[in-house]
Amino acid sequence: MLTRITKQRDDREAGFTLIELLVVVVIIGILAAIAIPVFLNQRNAARNASVESDIRNMATVMETFYTQNDAYPTTSAALVSAGGQVSSGNYVYIEVGGDGSYDISGCNLESDLAFTYDSAGGGFQEGPGTCSDIGGTATADTITFG
Repeated sequence: MLTRITKQRDDREAGFTLIELLVVVVIIGILAAIAIPVFLNQRNAARNASVESDIRNMATVMETFYTQNDAYPTTSAALVSAGGQVSSGNYVYIEVGGDGSYDISGCNLESDLAFTYDSAGGGFQEGPGTCSDIGGTATADTITFG
């Protein structure tokens, strides 16, 4: 008889209380509130790194084209045939100057932060700001010459 009573008491105490479950839900909510913004910032950092990589690659292709042809390409078709390509979601704008220099501006349309490479200025410069600040009509996966 005593064994049956103790077994019934143990069976009733086997589950979690409502307060314990609420505490767990609150802790999970706090962890999610911390993790989601960190994840979103990492996505933007990856987009920006992609744009910087595309601009560096374009500068390399521009210099290679110049070495082979004694002139910089002035059309996107010439640049693409020389190996220039843009990553998905990126836009690149190239302006060739008459003094033998060029500027490359680029952005990712989702992050909207622009970067600029100036061949006469020695490389990456402070960017103009956003995609709308650089030349041409910003459309994804395109190279535009000014």
